[in-house]
Amino acid sequence: MSDNSHNNANQTDKVSEKFPGLAANKPKKAISVQRPVDTDEKTVTETGLDGNIVEVAGANEESTTSAKDNLLELPLSPVQRRNKRRRIILLSVIAAVVLAIGGWAVLFFSPVLAIEDISYEGLDLVTESNAQERTAELQGKPLPQVTDRSVTKLFESNPAVEDVSLRAEPPHGLVVTVNEYQPIAMTPRDKEYVVFSDDGTELATITSKKAQEFDLPVVASAADVEDEEVFQTITEVLGSLPDSIRDNVRSASGSSIDSIELELNSGKTVMWGSNEEAAKKVKVLEALMGIEKDEAADISEYDVSAPDSPVTR
Repeated sequence: MSDNSHNNANQTDKVSEKFPGLAANKPKKAISVQRPVDTDEKTVTETGLDGNIVEVAGANEESTTSAKDNLLELPLSPVQRRNKRRRIILLSVIAAVVLAIGGWAVLFFSPVLAIEDISYEGLDLVTESNAQERTAELQGKPLPQVTDRSVTKLFESNPAVEDVSLRAEPPHGLVVTVNEYQPIAMTPRDKEYVVFSDDGTELATITSKKAQEFDLPVVASAADVEDEEVFQTITEVLGSLPDSIRDNVRSASGSSIDSIELELNSGKTVMWGSNEEAAKKVKVLEALMGIEKDEAADISEYDVSAPDSPVTR
């Protein structure tokens, strides 16, 4: 053996003594790590030169499980808690809105609340037969589809009706309340009476029996009705009176717009004149009509045509 070979052998022996794992007689190994396509589990394969193969399965899973076991779960920060609460509230609100919309849609289109019975309130000038005729198209409609405005339109051609309000009585009932304009005066026409509003609009034609129930002031002369300007002034005068006085007026007449005259139920008359200074005339007339009965016994006429200088006769 040459000197070089001897020296190499000596060096090898020294390395083997210092690092036993590198002993010359220990078989060399190759290690490869493979990850199957359909799983996160790693397979470690240790291959020796002699062809022996040792598989270590689940290495990654075990290490991950061990790491999880050693983790300490920290509490949520105030900001995280607040954000979590907000998300929960938002989701709750969205769910409530969706349910409400769904429920409303079901009721709006469902025949479960279809109208079958319609009753009426507030009918004085409007007859029930007329109201039934105007609302016939509501039969069978779901209650949520019917509104005050839509039903008011059904009565818009009737001058006596100001508007209409509704009250549902589920599951199939509807109450229609007709709000009529206040009648101020009436005038005879054949065997019936025509009822007027304070602006002279003809509201309705009623029977004599119905006219007695209303007990409205009667425009005494047919000529007053034919003269549109005079008649307009008469209705304006009656409309300016408070109920306490108008209820005591039996009739109203006038030969001109400046000579309107009222007849009271007591038989006394009121010379009103024109409709100017109506508010002042009302106050004066109330004061004159409040005179003691003994003093008023001889009075047959109250003249308030000049309210600053009233006269009694």
